Amino acid sequence: MFNINCKTPHPCRGPLRHGRGLPLAALALCGLLTGGHAPAQAAAAMPEVATMPTGASTFPDNGGKTTTPPETKTPSATPVCPKHKERTERKMAGIFDQPHSVELFPGGARITLNEDGLLTEVRNDQPVVSLLLPDGAAEVSPVVEGQRILRWMLTPVTSEPQGEAAAQRRQLLARADELEGRIAACTARMELHRQLPGGADGATVENLSALAEKTVPGLMAERQRLTRELEQLRKLINAVPAASGQGKRLDIVLAQFPGKPVRVTCTYTLHDCGWQPRYSLNARPGTGKVDIVMSAEVWQYSGMDWDKARLTLVTRTPGEIAPDALPDWVIEPVAPGRPRLAGPPAQGKAVPLMAAVDNSGIPAREDGAFVRWEIPTAGLAQGKSILNVTSEEWAAPMQWLARPSAGESRVWMTAEYAFDDRPSWPAGLMECRIDGQYVGTGAFRPEAGKVKLFFGADPRVTVATINETRKENESGIINARRFWRWSWRYAIRNERPEEVRVRLERPLPRSVDERVALKLGGTPAPATDEDAGILFWDVKVPARGTSDVRQEVEITAPADLKLAPVAP
Repeated sequence: MFNINCKTPHPCRGPLRHGRGLPLAALALCGLLTGGHAPAQAAAAMPEVATMPTGASTFPDNGGKTTTPPETKTPSATPVCPKHKERTERKMAGIFDQPHSVELFPGGARITLNEDGLLTEVRNDQPVVSLLLPDGAAEVSPVVEGQRILRWMLTPVTSEPQGEAAAQRRQLLARADELEGRIAACTARMELHRQLPGGADGATVENLSALAEKTVPGLMAERQRLTRELEQLRKLINAVPAASGQGKRLDIVLAQFPGKPVRVTCTYTLHDCGWQPRYSLNARPGTGKVDIVMSAEVWQYSGMDWDKARLTLVTRTPGEIAPDALPDWVIEPVAPGRPRLAGPPAQGKAVPLMAAVDNSGIPAREDGAFVRWEIPTAGLAQGKSILNVTSEEWAAPMQWLARPSAGESRVWMTAEYAFDDRPSWPAGLMECRIDGQYVGTGAFRPEAGKVKLFFGADPRVTVATINETRKENESGIINARRFWRWSWRYAIRNERPEEVRVRLERPLPRSVDERVALKLGGTPAPATDEDAGILFWDVKVPARGTSDVRQEVEITAPADLKLAPVAP
């Protein structure tokens, strides 16, 4: 219970009389602040989680025996002002303490609480300060400014569903109950028409039948309408997650009574929260610019609205911080026909220092780099919402890409942007426009500090593939060899009023048999990207004109080698 100092004045109240003359109203307030329980009853609650002392908050070594702080005189606490009374009432109602700041990761959130002026209770002659956390709070870490913590524990408590989502769900459930009642009333009225009173004569039966023909169809239509509305309402109810109705009370036992209100900082992790990026791009080919707007789809189901919390979006979820142990590499003879295969390391060799956090969502691709965005608006309601994060204008001149084949004549509009002086943005969904006209959606995937942007096919630039040569023959009597020859012509047509530069790509033929020889040619000669496995040409196509590219491929192999190459 709270220890009321009857001699010390407080700015929230006038001077109090001595404890012997404490008025009945003050005694009632003491009962309110302790929840109506004696200290022994409050301490008897079974904790959900009991943690080991951390940092300086350790128990003295006494040969393994349990020790308690030395007995001291019961100190006096600061008198209770309306602020503390309101806080106590919120705690008794199961209302969680509001976060001061939140770091949102793709797969969770790290919450920070800063509570000033907390009063200390006395339980079993020990000073205790308390906070109320959501049911999903994990990895809790409390600090009491200027005080040494002996221990802390988490105890399950009931909680009233809070926030806009809870209020919306209550309204939906109330409406559902009303509809069910009206459906039951319609059903009951229809059942009345099926029951005839005892001893009814023919005229009564006729009158009841006429009444039923008038009223029953309307009742059936009304019941069907209400049933359809109820079905839609239940879908809405299922879309709003139900609160657990539980929380966790964090009780922190201090080494000594502080004698004044204290400041408590507590951090914890929630996993039913997160965010993922969304991008909206508008290419302006005439200016060589791309306008990009980055938004964040955020969600949180903590059991409360975050009213005034400072929000920060971080691109990477914390995870494992240590590598696995190296696997054993054993070189030994094996039985013929049973090769020894490399396998995973033996169980129990690697012991991670902490459990991995859920990595659902879209992680950052830039290794070793975190990107952070401070959101200017404070707070976040339960549920899902879209936050506007940032908008930029990128210098990214438009390029055209052709990958022709027998059935492919489209030429794609692309642009490339390099994150030269900063970490790459995270991958996400991309909505694309050209000069304000919507062209479709795609993936925003930075790699190696660059991102390739695609804006769909350009209807004013096309490529036609013409098969010019396709031969297969055999030559020589001794050391006979077979050969295959192909040649194609690619006619690129540009209907734009300005010159365009088209990159034409074709697959690079590669052989896995040293007896197979490849000869590549073309006009102009192709360039080769061995890593990507492509041949490519950079072609300038004049305004409202055409440019041609020719490709030649020849394959030779021994006649006895079973080979049947097919050109893509």
